[in-house]
Amino acid sequence: MPAGNWNLGASLRPRRDLDGVRTKVLRSATEHVESVGLSLGVDQALIEKLSADAGVTTAQFGHVWPSPDDFLTDLLCELANQAQIDRADSETLVSTWQYLSQRVNDLYSMEGRRRVLIDVIRSAAEYNFESVTGSSKWRTYAGLSVTIMSWPDGEARTRVLDALRASEFSFVETMESFYRNVLPTIGYRLKPAFKNDYQPFVVAAASVIEGLGIVRPTVPALVEAHFDLPVDGGTDAWSVASLAFMGVVDAFIEPDPEFVPDEAISRLSTGIDVTPQSEFD
Repeated sequence: MPAGNWNLGASLRPRRDLDGVRTKVLRSATEHVESVGLSLGVDQALIEKLSADAGVTTAQFGHVWPSPDDFLTDLLCELANQAQIDRADSETLVSTWQYLSQRVNDLYSMEGRRRVLIDVIRSAAEYNFESVTGSSKWRTYAGLSVTIMSWPDGEARTRVLDALRASEFSFVETMESFYRNVLPTIGYRLKPAFKNDYQPFVVAAASVIEGLGIVRPTVPALVEAHFDLPVDGGTDAWSVASLAFMGVVDAFIEPDPEFVPDEAISRLSTGIDVTPQSEFD
C-alpha cells in the first residue's frame, strides 16, 4: 500500500464526526438565540451550555472552533441563512393566486382592478408586518444587518456580509416572482422608467415594512396606529404599514393600457410560475 494512504478512512471519519458536532451545536445555538435573543459575545459558560444542549463535549466543540470568535462567525452566518425562511415564501404567492381566482369579475373594470390591487397590497402589508417582523429570525437578521458594518475589516465580517447578501437576494428573487405574477394579472405594470426591473420596487417595499418593524419596539403607538380613510364610498381602517406600502406601490406601478381581462383570467386558471425571470411573459 502506498505510504500516506493507510489512514485515509480514519481521517474521513473524524471529519464526518466534526461535521456532526458542528451541525448539532449550531442547531442548539440558533434555538438559544430564538429564546433569549442575540448577544455578540461567547463566554465559556455559554459554550458549555450549548455543548451540553447539543449532546457534545467542550473538547469536541474546541476541535470544530479553535476560538469563540470562530464559533460566533459561523453562528451569525447560520442565522443569516435561516432568515430567508421567515422573510418570504412561495406559499404567499399561491394563496394570493387562489384569492385572485375569486375576484375575476372585478378584473373587467378599472375600478374593480384598483379595488383588487388595494385589497392584495393591504393584506400583504398587514401579513408581513405582523408575521415577518414579529419573528425572532427576522429580528436577528435585522440586528445583524444594522451592526455588521461596525465590525472591523476581516474575514469574519466578509463571511457574515456574504451570508446576509445571499439571504437578501434570495428574498428579492422570491418577491420579484410574486409581483411579476400578480401585478400584470390584475392589470398593472411597472412604470416604463424602471425598464421592467422589479428589484428596486421589491427592496423599497420591503424596506417600508422592515423599517417600521425596527422602530416598532420603541414607538409602538405610532407604528400600530390605524386611520379611517374613504374606500368605495365608505370608510375603512388603514394601518401605517399598509398606507406606507401602498405609497411605494403607487410610486412604482401604473395601470397597464394593454391589459386584456380574459387573458388574465385564463392565466389564473393555468397556474403560476415561481421561477425568477427578466420579463413577465
